[in-house]
Amino acid sequence: MAVFSYRGVNSEGKEVKGVIEAPSYTAAHSLLKSRGIYPYELKEEEVSASEKRLHLPFIRRGPSNQELATFFKTLATLIDAGIPIVEAVESFVEKDTPPHLQLFYSAVAGALKEGATFTEALKRAGLRNETLLSLIYSGEKGALLPENLKLAALLLEKIESLKTKVAQALIYPAILFVVALGVVVFMMTAVIPKIVGIYTTAHLELPLSTRLVILFSNLLLNHYYLIVTLLALSLFALLLLVKKRRKLFHQLLLKLPLFGNLLYLSSLQRFLYTLGNLLNAGVPVVEALEIAVTTIPNLAVRLRVKPVVEHVKKGESLSKVLSELIPLPLVVYQLLKAGELSGNLGEMALKGAGYLETEIDVKVKSLTSLIEPVTMLIVGLMIGFIVYALLLPIVSISTIKAL
Repeated sequence: MAVFSYRGVNSEGKEVKGVIEAPSYTAAHSLLKSRGIYPYELKEEEVSASEKRLHLPFIRRGPSNQELATFFKTLATLIDAGIPIVEAVESFVEKDTPPHLQLFYSAVAGALKEGATFTEALKRAGLRNETLLSLIYSGEKGALLPENLKLAALLLEKIESLKTKVAQALIYPAILFVVALGVVVFMMTAVIPKIVGIYTTAHLELPLSTRLVILFSNLLLNHYYLIVTLLALSLFALLLLVKKRRKLFHQLLLKLPLFGNLLYLSSLQRFLYTLGNLLNAGVPVVEALEIAVTTIPNLAVRLRVKPVVEHVKKGESLSKVLSELIPLPLVVYQLLKAGELSGNLGEMALKGAGYLETEIDVKVKSLTSLIEPVTMLIVGLMIGFIVYALLLPIVSISTIKAL
């Protein structure tokens, strides 16, 4: 992203100056114009080496999947209405548009004005999703751009829907766990220290459970920095595992009880859905497979599916290879086989993805209904153990007095 300094006149006729970030000169000019500024001087500034080192590109996010879906659907409608694509894209650059979207739309419009295709313009604006780029390129090539833009939007919406379904199975237990943790910390730091004084005055020999609870309470009160350090080191180790041993981390995710199978099915559902859309858009089978494999979020699953492409390149049946290499419900293999025999593989791949989506829905609902009582039971046992450990010495004092 380049930095440009400008001098110009705003809509009120006042002279203004400043700096702006944009991917190109044309994009910078379009962005200023959208903000009601008409520049008479615009030049690119040199960026020092130290500034480059401090540049943090992940802070400046691009469009989200939902924002891209809205953009593609609206753009398809405008093109169908006969509006030239440059004008259609420029219509998105408005004053109320968020800055990251203004940069994106301006970059696309600027590249189109410079003679780039829409696919190339999206690449220059920072879009790296090979599936979307292939769909749009296929649409441009076959004069079906509006139809393929709608397909791309639908694909993005499906991906977001799948993410939401997987997240739904995790949100409720996570909330319960946080609440339980808060209750335990409150009891350890506020309740137990007051009760410990009673035990000290009575000079009782405390049972093991009570001593453990008091020990943990003392750790939280007096040595909390050790717990924070341990948690920080654990988090750092986890991040290191994710970064350096990504395949191992993803394999461990697949082995998680209950959640592992859900992640596995969601990865393959995304693969089949992408494959079906690409084939329906006219992308050749091998190319569609190569792109669809890259969309699988779990690296372990992706590496298992990758050899399928090589087998299909040799002329083998996709349904046969998948049945030998990738565990899936039988109906998915049957659908793909029917698609190969009828010459309608794209549609059958989408039906297979739909079947897996139904399976995921059922598993999410079952998982949610199972996790709720299990989580409540764990929370109850944790708090019950603490209460038991605190009351046991008090019961002992009452027994002694009664004797």
